[in-house]
Amino acid sequence: MTRVGRGQSAGIQSAGIQPVDSARPLSLPDLNADLGLGGAVAEGSAERFLNRDGTFNVRRQHIGLQGVNLYGELLTVSWGRFFVLLALAYMGLNATFAAAYDVLGSSALSQMPPPGLGRFLACFFFSVQTFGTIGFGHIYPRSVAADWVVTAEAFVGLLGVALATGILFARFSRPSHRVLFSESAVIAPYQGAQALMFRVMNGHRTQLIDLSAEVTFSHFENVMVEGLPGTSAELRRIRRFYPLSLERSRVTFFPTSWTIVHPILPESPLWGQSGELLEADDAELLVVLRATDDASQQSIHARSSYKASEMVWNARFRPIHSKDNAGHLRVDVARLSHIERVATGESAAP
Repeated sequence: MTRVGRGQSAGIQSAGIQPVDSARPLSLPDLNADLGLGGAVAEGSAERFLNRDGTFNVRRQHIGLQGVNLYGELLTVSWGRFFVLLALAYMGLNATFAAAYDVLGSSALSQMPPPGLGRFLACFFFSVQTFGTIGFGHIYPRSVAADWVVTAEAFVGLLGVALATGILFARFSRPSHRVLFSESAVIAPYQGAQALMFRVMNGHRTQLIDLSAEVTFSHFENVMVEGLPGTSAELRRIRRFYPLSLERSRVTFFPTSWTIVHPILPESPLWGQSGELLEADDAELLVVLRATDDASQQSIHARSSYKASEMVWNARFRPIHSKDNAGHLRVDVARLSHIERVATGESAAP
């Protein structure tokens, strides 16, 4: 008997995935609903696929130097590391040209101290002046070889400034977001049934519009899988992925917060589940948000996930909105993740 889940056949069919026939073992193509994570990852990984900050827990090895995208790395690295790398490149280039002036000997520049650290520092600071087109004038090249080195450094300086300026502009102009996710998802009574809820908020002062949400439920199941021709089916523990239908999957405006709700009806893959079952099946909730930044009119994407241990049962979110004395609506970001317990049968709607 193939395990499909607890009351989830109708929900799978409505989401565009064919329900599993319990009388028929699954073939490998039937298991190809893994969101692009790959069958090996879906079957073998016991850690979360998505970290809370949206990064993936998949590491690619032996990719080689051809896999290095310097431009992409400089765009996505943190601002602190970006300026450190920029400073190291600047110092390295000047040190290289300083070594070239030093090798040319005492006749290369108009003022050359005796050999040693003093000479190298004099060459280094002359390189800095040349690289930045400062030109104090008290030191200048005195040989043809030195003139050629100055010419090469001036050319490299032009390219370096252009590249650094372009990358800096690209970093400032690329769309960024600070979509905040509640620390926990809650499962509680809702409109006569139960519902899974979590809350999101825009953490930037700029506005987001046309926000849409896509939520996928993932857990391990014991499934009968067809083997090679001539062999019998075998029972395997495989991770499956099910899109969750949402009460509202899209909002046009996003000035406050949004509580994303999945009603747990008989067709839901969460129907009949419990915290213990979700823990045992290593359940994970994968969330993808897409929106348009109103200031730049560019698309932004935000990702996060909730493990079974981050899903709180019989709880609801506390109110996050209030009004001041003038009647203006206020949203308290600090209360984004505040929850409270609810009794069975009590509505969890905030």
